[in-house]
Amino acid sequence: MSGREHALSGSAHSERGLERLVFFSDAVVAIAITLIALPLVDSARDVRDSGASKFLANNSYALTAAGISFVVISSFWRDHHRLFERATGYTALLIRVNMLWLLAMVAIPVATVLDVYSRRSDRVAIGIYVGVIVFAMAMARIEELLLYRSGLLTDATVLTPVDLASHWITVGAAVLALVVAVALPHIGLWSLLILLVAAPLPGAARRRWGARGAVA
Repeated sequence: MSGREHALSGSAHSERGLERLVFFSDAVVAIAITLIALPLVDSARDVRDSGASKFLANNSYALTAAGISFVVISSFWRDHHRLFERATGYTALLIRVNMLWLLAMVAIPVATVLDVYSRRSDRVAIGIYVGVIVFAMAMARIEELLLYRSGLLTDATVLTPVDLASHWITVGAAVLALVVAVALPHIGLWSLLILLVAAPLPGAARRRWGARGAVA
């Protein structure tokens, strides 16, 4: 059944409903990205007694963690935005999965605070932080798969199983980062550099697997 037939049958919903879903998601992400800075705002109130230089020195790790979390949430929002730019509708199941993705977004500020204010090299705190990232990435890929299987992507006719499978490579890289972070907690958030190294892999995999498919 095509995406249009899904819409007519009622298993997919209106374009207006899709816009409301996107607006709601954007609002939640905006709140989550704001929450990252709140602990630092509280700490900055002491600057009148200690000075800005001492604030920066005492909160260097917190500032770094907040910066990383800002970049992480921004990257997730950008990926979510690109996915729903390609969407032509949605299903009830997609709403539930999107809510799980949003749960991960609001969990990132909490995980950031846990990592910053816990004991350094806290295996549980860093595991929670990277685990939330893995969960969010997996939910995003499941959303893409649901839209594809429902025929609700503008590029559904040109997407191949190879394209969809290659997107899971970064999820695998995040799982590897989680394993490294838990096994070597002193590395901390630096384990996320694995994601930067893995960034070109999906494109390389599509070219390689696509070439094999063409030869076959």
